[in-house]
Amino acid sequence: MAAKQPNCFECRHHFITHEPQRPYGCRKFGFKGPFLPSRMVFQETGMKCAYYEPSRRPYMERGPTGSNGRLA
Repeated sequence: MAAKQPNCFECRHHFITHEPQRPYGCRKFGFKGPFLPSRMVFQETGMKCAYYEPSRRPYMERGPTGSNGRLA
């Protein structure tokens, strides 16, 4: 059974770029690519990401910031 890969969206080093060909990046490893960084690390090394650090507020727990949810 394969080990579950870390969720990059919950990692403090993950970021989204504005480049359509390379939308995902990792600040710790210093690269951008077409796939999530944890997947690229696993493809290259065969190991789970060593630099995964949970962000202060996980992705799924974040709510709207600075608004009450209305658009207008």
